[in-house]
Amino acid sequence: MAKRNEETQSTQRINGRLHSIDEIRSEAGELLSRVASPLRVEFKPGDITQLIVGALMLGVPVALTEEVWNLGEALSPLRIFMIVAVSLAVNSFFVKALFYPKQTDLSEYRYQFIMRVFAAYAIALLTALLLLDIIGMGFLTDPVLAIKRAVIIALPASFAATAVDYIR
Repeated sequence: MAKRNEETQSTQRINGRLHSIDEIRSEAGELLSRVASPLRVEFKPGDITQLIVGALMLGVPVALTEEVWNLGEALSPLRIFMIVAVSLAVNSFFVKALFYPKQTDLSEYRYQFIMRVFAAYAIALLTALLLLDIIGMGFLTDPVLAIKRAVIIALPASFAATAVDYIR
């Protein structure tokens, strides 16, 4: 009959970052293996740089398309609000899947989760506004139209920002 190994899991801070420590023990309690893998549940100031890089990765090509400019003119405020809501909802699921896959209860990391979702969207939106201003289609020309265009650009840019923040 094969011996069954027992696994235990704990959380430990190593070099200032949280890590998941998985220990595999034999039936006799002897430590067979210990694996430390980083948990990316905390939102740190360094994450902001990653979010900016990610937002620029998709924000630049999308901001330069005439389709976005025309769509910004055509969409009603209700549809723009719906795009914001969908962006935040999908990005929330994206952040949950990437950064908190093992946590079924986010109450311990609620603040970091909310900060990560809203920071990704806010940075994508501000990056889009800046890009539109640089090309002469932005806030200084027509503020309402610039915000509508920036919301459209922020949809994919916020997802890219989150993905780059995860990859780092």
